[in-house]
Formats: sequence, structure tokens, C-alpha cells
Amino acid sequence: MTFIAGMLMVMLGGGIGAILRYASQEAGKRWTNLPGWTSIFAVNIVGSFAIAFSFGWLQALKMIDDQNLHLSVIQHYQADLSNTMGLNLIVVGLCGGFTTFSTFSLDNILLLYTRPWQMAFNVIMSVVCATLAAWGGLCLGGTFT
Repeated sequence: MTFIAGMLMVMLGGGIGAILRYASQEAGKRWTNLPGWTSIFAVNIVGSFAIAFSFGWLQALKMIDDQNLHLSVIQHYQADLSNTMGLNLIVVGLCGGFTTFSTFSLDNILLLYTRPWQMAFNVIMSVVCATLAAWGGLCLGGTFT
């Protein structure tokens, strides 16, 4: 698959995934009395299952190299180990567009099997640093009013 074809698959899947995320959030607002964050929580759980299922399915079909499980989904794409339509459309595009948290979750599962200490570091530091960065961005953004 060429780079352009791969990008088109990611774009198509990502567009569908983003629409599904938006629809899930709107459905949560419209049909439940739950706080807004619960829709994102549900999307993250469903997306994490979907990306791992899709990755496992593609691996079972021999579309992903078993010798390189320690690589993240994006690294698989960049290393051209599995530059396939299925990986680009479903894993990177659809699931990534639905929730980037699913990619984070899959990367951590792959690290758990091969580099557990890196997985622990990634989970802790990603949550702490991302929360601090969001707080900093909110504070800084509020100064421009």
C-alpha cells in the first residue's frame, strides 16, 4: 500500500471514528442524566476493547508481525511492518479517531508483555504529565482574555 493510500485509509477511518465519538457524547447527553465525563469514559472503554480486538484479529490473520509486538501501533505503520489497509483503516483510523485513549491502552498492553517497567512508567507519567499540561494550558489560555 502506498503512503497516500495509507493516509486515505487513516482519514476515512478517523472521520468515521470521530463521528461515532461525537454521536456517543450526544447520545449520553440526550438520553441519560449522567455527568458528561461518563460518555467519554464509556467511549474510552469501548475503544480500548475495539482496538485490542482489531489488533489481535489482524495479528491472527498474519497481517501484523509477531516478532515486533513491543512496537506501538504507530511504529508498526512507520516501520512498514504491517502497512495494510486493515491496520490503517480500523486500528489507526477508526479506533484512533474514536478515542486516542485506545491507542494508549493498546500500547500499554503490548508493553506489559515485553517491557513491564516501561508500561508502568508510561501509565503514571502520561496521566500525571497530561493532567499538568492540561492545567497549565487552561491557566495560560485564560490569561489571553
